[in-house]
Amino acid sequence: MLAIGKPGYALAAREAVTSFLRNTDFEIYIVTDRFSAPMLPPSPRIHLDLLDAARQEYRADGFLAKFDALAWCLGQSSAEIIVQVDADTILLRPLAAAEVSTALGEQRMAMVEQTGIAGSGMTPGDFQEHYSKRSLAFIDGSAAAPPAISFRYFNSGVVLAFRDELQLLLEWVAARRLLLPADHSVGAHMIADQDYFQVWANSVVPDRCASLSWQWNHCGHWDTGFPRRDALIAHFSNFCNGPEFETVLAMHNLLAEGPDFLAEGPAGPLLDNAATGQPADLAFIIITYNSSKIIGYCLDALPDQHEIIVVDNASTDETLDHVTHEGVTTIRNKNNEGFAAAANQGAAAASAKYLCFLNPDCLVTSAAVEAALSTLRRKPDAMIVPDYVDWHGGVTAGRQPGYSRLKLTADLLDNNGMAKWARRLRRLPFYHDHKWSWPLAAALFVRRETFHAIGGFDESYFCYMEDVAVGFEMARRGLEIVELDHVLPHLGQRGADIPTSVRISLIDNARLKFAELHFGRAFAATLRGLRWVLHRRLGIRDALRRKWWRALEGR
Repeated sequence: MLAIGKPGYALAAREAVTSFLRNTDFEIYIVTDRFSAPMLPPSPRIHLDLLDAARQEYRADGFLAKFDALAWCLGQSSAEIIVQVDADTILLRPLAAAEVSTALGEQRMAMVEQTGIAGSGMTPGDFQEHYSKRSLAFIDGSAAAPPAISFRYFNSGVVLAFRDELQLLLEWVAARRLLLPADHSVGAHMIADQDYFQVWANSVVPDRCASLSWQWNHCGHWDTGFPRRDALIAHFSNFCNGPEFETVLAMHNLLAEGPDFLAEGPAGPLLDNAATGQPADLAFIIITYNSSKIIGYCLDALPDQHEIIVVDNASTDETLDHVTHEGVTTIRNKNNEGFAAAANQGAAAASAKYLCFLNPDCLVTSAAVEAALSTLRRKPDAMIVPDYVDWHGGVTAGRQPGYSRLKLTADLLDNNGMAKWARRLRRLPFYHDHKWSWPLAAALFVRRETFHAIGGFDESYFCYMEDVAVGFEMARRGLEIVELDHVLPHLGQRGADIPTSVRISLIDNARLKFAELHFGRAFAATLRGLRWVLHRRLGIRDALRRKWWRALEGR
């Protein structure tokens, strides 16, 4: 399995690997990167090879790395038969080695034939034309295309193969790649791993590849009724675009359905995370508001042996109905008290020595938790934050430089339709105040005594900027914000289901509050005047646009 690049691949791979741990006794080999590896489930049956994803120059490199993963697997394993699956697959029932061998039969490799694309008019003839004019023409223009009667448009999301056949395939791929353009593109079309598998199976060794039944690679892009209960492997393919967040949730929910859908097979041992009966060292405090889509996934990702407190701010989407995990303490507020007040409620209810304030759209790893606790034991008066990676792979530092007047002004401009002017301000000296820093509190670790000693979060902030304010207070007291050498996925504004306009207003109000408390009423009044002007400008612009559209419609 290959899981590199955007966090979606790692989170999908976590679900895929969990399904194979549950339903097989196979050894599992995964090529991944340092950001993705901590997100995978722990098991002695998992073997990892870390790849430097940053060295990939072209889009196709991430897909062609599958061949590097297969070569590494062959070098590590002595198994005679290899099952290669994409990271966005789920094994739906127990699978034994004998069933894989039977599926291969007398052939050396086997894949499922893709017969169409849902919602399109693609025919087998269209697939063959695509194969001949793009895949075959690029990879080996001298090879003959098969006759229509024997052509099969194989999908490489699931591949069964004997190791000697894979070795021959890898040698052929390596030889072809030496002769081909490195970008692997034909116009707007990308040549990826599947194209090589198709040329191998259709034009190089057409008599050595079998067609598997649909159950081996059941995908909603070409099968009806997805996911069907009589399938073996469900494939959540997104046509080389990587898993979407909704895809990962669908995979997770499919696994969570348990024995009603997924059989409990001969799973090998996961690492023992059972509770020990000892008092928890750490309490996770999660504040929710209309977080029903994400809270269950967040809780499932938490390591065991820790206290968990969910404080709900009067959600209207039945968020707490999704908090079904044993041992979770829930606090249901009758009104939306805001993040700061709810977080302080959770801290007051906690009994653990250390606290982690966790956004419901941020996922923690066991390694990050252990590192944070280790740091807090050495620096008990510090606050600890990891870095964060968003869904698109962008990394944001957990420890942020302090706010200046310039920074507050730029953020207000950026939030209200003046991004160009905001960018100009960000290039100016003294944009950041480097004399202090604040923790981006999607996952903030702190000793409970330290948190209470600094007064907790300032409840005059309803939502946003309370982490900036707590950083300012830490600096005032000479206390340290420590950046952890771990990166956690932060799924970005999925924690609370609120309209964008409301979110912008909350952020603006919080920045104005910070400006007044730390830079004085005069500066805050100036920013309020600026916001009024910007709102008037946006209102006039929108009115002119509506008038223009009405004029066009009247023609």
